[in-house]
Amino acid sequence: MSSPQPAKATVLRCPACGQPTGSPPPPKCSLCGFRFGEERVTGADVTPYAASYAGKKRGWHVMCEWVWFAGSGRLKHLALMRASAASTRFARINLLLLALVLALFQTSIHGWSAVSRSTTIDARLEPVGDGWFVAAKVPTDLLAGLAEEAAVTLWWSPVQMIIAVTLGFVLGVTALWLALALVRLGVKMAYVSAYRKEQRMTAALHYATAWSLPVFVGVLIVSLRSIAYVGSIACWSWYPPQHGFELSGAVIVAFGTALWWFWLLRLGSTAPARTRLRVGVFFALGAPLILCGVGAGYWFGLEALCRFVFERAGMAF
Repeated sequence: MSSPQPAKATVLRCPACGQPTGSPPPPKCSLCGFRFGEERVTGADVTPYAASYAGKKRGWHVMCEWVWFAGSGRLKHLALMRASAASTRFARINLLLLALVLALFQTSIHGWSAVSRSTTIDARLEPVGDGWFVAAKVPTDLLAGLAEEAAVTLWWSPVQMIIAVTLGFVLGVTALWLALALVRLGVKMAYVSAYRKEQRMTAALHYATAWSLPVFVGVLIVSLRSIAYVGSIACWSWYPPQHGFELSGAVIVAFGTALWWFWLLRLGSTAPARTRLRVGVFFALGAPLILCGVGAGYWFGLEALCRFVFERAGMAF
C-alpha cells in the first residue's frame, strides 16, 4: 500500500503584481503597496521620479536608469501605476528634447544647396530666391582637376534654415504627443473591457520615453553632417566623412528604438493572463506601426510645408 503523497503548499500571491506573500498575507503587498481587500488594483505613482517631483528635486537621470534596468518585478509594479503629474512631466521633458533634436536635424537638410559646373538643365549656378550666401567654394587652383558634375559651390540660407527648424520643432512636438496618445489608446483598447477603467500601464508609457535618450544622441550626431558638406567643398585637409555621421547616428537610433520596443514587449507580458495576448500583440505590431505612421506623416508633411513656405516667401534656391 503506497504512502499518501504530501500535499503541495499553496503559494499565496498579490493579485495586483504577483509577488509571493506569506500566510496569512500582510496588510499590503511589500512590492507594489496593494492593500488586500481593496477592489482597485492599480495604484498611485510611487516611482523615484514621483518622489523627487513631490520634493521639488531633480531625479530625471535616476528615473531613466530605473526604467532602463527594470527587472520583471519592477515592470509588474510599474504597469499597475496610474499616470500622474510626475509621469506626465517626465514624458514632456523627453518628448520636448526629442522634438528639439528633430528640429536641429533640419539644419542638415534645409538651408543648403550645392551646385556644380555642369551645364545640365537641372543645375543652377546661382539661387533665384533671396537670402542666400556662399558658404564654401572649391579653391581656384583645384578646379581643373574636378569632374564636371562635382560640386564647386555651397550656398547657405540662414533664414530658410531658421524657418525649417521652427516648423520642425512645432510639428515634432505635435507628432510625438500624437504618437504617445495613440499608443495609450491602443493599449487601452487591447485590454478587455473589464480592465479598461483601471488605467493600467498609463504611467509606464510615460516613463517608457526614457528610451528617447539614445534616439536623441543618434539624431544629434546625424545633424552634424553639415560639417562634411562644408569640408568637402572647401577642400579641408581633413573633415569627418558624411557617411560616418549618418551611419553612427543611424546605429544609435536603431539601438534605442529596438530597446524601447523590447521593453514594451516585456511590459506587455505583465498584463493579466486573460488579456495578455492582446496586449502583447499590440506592443509587438501596433506600437511600431503607429510610430512608423506618425513618423512618415511628420517627414513628408514637414517637407511639403517647408517647400510651400519657401516658394511663397521667395527663398527657394
